[in-house]
Amino acid sequence: MEHQDKEKIKVYTRYNFFNKTYCVFKGVPLREIRKRKPNYRSESGSTYYYTKYGIYRLSNHWGRAAKCQWRLVSDFPAEIDDLRLGYAAWSDFRENLDSDVDAYYIAVDFDAKKVSYMHKDNPNYDQVAVLRSADATRKLIKQIKNLLETHKWAKYYDYDDLDEFREEVVIRLINSNISLNELRRELAK
Repeated sequence: MEHQDKEKIKVYTRYNFFNKTYCVFKGVPLREIRKRKPNYRSESGSTYYYTKYGIYRLSNHWGRAAKCQWRLVSDFPAEIDDLRLGYAAWSDFRENLDSDVDAYYIAVDFDAKKVSYMHKDNPNYDQVAVLRSADATRKLIKQIKNLLETHKWAKYYDYDDLDEFREEVVIRLINSNISLNELRRELAK
């Protein structure tokens, strides 16, 4: 018999996906919903199309939606009035824990110089990146974006290759609880 204290995995469907969830939708072309009628239209104008395996969301706003954190990762440009279509399988939804709970980690694509946050239940989580609250994650993402997009911050340090140095600094921030100011002082020594 399974141990009763094991954490129960929540199953999401069309009836509960909108209740305090985190999800990363993948961008898809508008033609995916061409012959469909929306199952639901929100007060803010987003439309939802349910399938057996997941949901399409057509919206001009992503990120915070009520008590949810829904991100869109897409290479598709907005086609009409900044509307973008995303798809997520029901299994992609996770519980969006309270804002003070350490539930998110930061991931960086150094080649594209892009930074994003992921939920701790992501199967790709390496158990190395520090988990942070939503607010702490947002704050650190802003700092990391600055490190990735600018170079003025690096002029006070001795390094051979800026890209390698930048990656070293960012990885240290992601994988520890050291603040950027503490790390700067440490690097200046």
